[in-house]
Amino acid sequence: MTLSASRALSRRIARSRLAIGHSFSGLSEPGEASRPRLIMTPRISEKRGGDARVSKQMPWIFRNEAANVEELRGLGTAALVNVESSEGRELGIAMCNLTKGGSTGVNVLARMLSDNVDTSIDLDFFRARVLRALEHRTRCWPDSKHYRLINGEGDLLPGVLCDRYGDVLCLQFTALAAEVLLQEDILNALEAVLAPKAVVLRYDARTDRLLEKASIKQPELVRGSSPGLLECPTPGFLFVADPFAEGWSSGAFFAERRLRELLAGALEELTAPNKSAVPSARRTPGKPKLSEPVLVQPKVLSLFGESSGISAAAKGAKVTCAVASGSAKEAEQALRLLAERNQCQDHVTYCSLGEEPRLEELGDQCKAFFDVVSLEPPALAPTYGRLEEGARLYTAWCGLAAAACKPGGLLLVACRSRTMSPVRLMRCINMGIWSAGRQARLVHRSAHAGLDSPIHFALQDTNQFQLVALRLSEGYAAS
Repeated sequence: MTLSASRALSRRIARSRLAIGHSFSGLSEPGEASRPRLIMTPRISEKRGGDARVSKQMPWIFRNEAANVEELRGLGTAALVNVESSEGRELGIAMCNLTKGGSTGVNVLARMLSDNVDTSIDLDFFRARVLRALEHRTRCWPDSKHYRLINGEGDLLPGVLCDRYGDVLCLQFTALAAEVLLQEDILNALEAVLAPKAVVLRYDARTDRLLEKASIKQPELVRGSSPGLLECPTPGFLFVADPFAEGWSSGAFFAERRLRELLAGALEELTAPNKSAVPSARRTPGKPKLSEPVLVQPKVLSLFGESSGISAAAKGAKVTCAVASGSAKEAEQALRLLAERNQCQDHVTYCSLGEEPRLEELGDQCKAFFDVVSLEPPALAPTYGRLEEGARLYTAWCGLAAAACKPGGLLLVACRSRTMSPVRLMRCINMGIWSAGRQARLVHRSAHAGLDSPIHFALQDTNQFQLVALRLSEGYAAS
């Protein structure tokens, strides 16, 4: 930075500090003139540093891109700010998380709401955003009222998640600033657009909230009357959940649509009558003719699945549901509720697994036993600091899942870690299958949760759901 540029930036920070001193005392929405200013650092080059990314529609501002963070901390926990470049160019409006955490604070300092500083951030603003999100879902599913209604930055409402279960909404805030500044306006906008019977505030996104220095609480009713159980009917399966219970994640059911479709297709293939046999004139009395249909009850292993295992049981499969030991009681209760409502409790058995994958916890008889294995662990690499450990766990769990799957069986792997790139995930799966002495053919691969989970184009690596399906066979030595 040149000396003149440094002096200009210092003068602008001083003016910003003076403005903050005379700014609003509460967190009520200020007008454009009284809104404090977040000043970006000067660019290192044309494409790096300062406002380089925000100027190209990047919706996040990191701490090292802002020059006057300490001055803004006097505003409290969070604030709406006008964002300006180091040269004074207006870039838009952002909500700022001003929480201190150690020596660095929250890494994502601010999230952009608009690129126009003259925009009024009020009820009409949020009503328009909710209507825009609803219009997209209505186009995708004109006859349904069950989907993820708001998916954060993908619907231009950063830090806000909302799942619709008919007339009941499950709302979450993954950004502290959104919770502090926007909660009432978001609730009022949802009420104005959808008139829900109830809105439940949940805290499922624990990793995101902890990174934001936000508290973790029990789910609570914030609008309307207590809704009872949530119900979401699908062909051949009824999803049911207690909106106030732990042991399930709001929105996971919608993200797993494609997984359930693949699972249903595999079960249909396995349960189709076997008419390939040649009829024989001579047969043992009491046994069916070879030409008669032979129905098979598929065996399915669901590792950490919230709904896929029970959906398979509802279609006639014999299912073993393995839950994580840390939340085994709550998760098993949620699964039992699902099984009872789908009248398939006799087809399901339950077990809990530790943090480290061990096939003996399932029983030695489970080796090469299941026709379909669905591996749906929680986010094993929730942050980049835990990426290496997460990769090791993904490899180990894939090895266990492959060992439990029959030759010719289907292995489904779901990944909820946004830090895990598709290439890295495929490498972990490959190593796990190799360690189990198996070969695999890739039959499906996707890196998106679905049409109701749009992603901001500048944040493509924040996708939180990947799905891989593989057909397994014996290893080279066995074949």
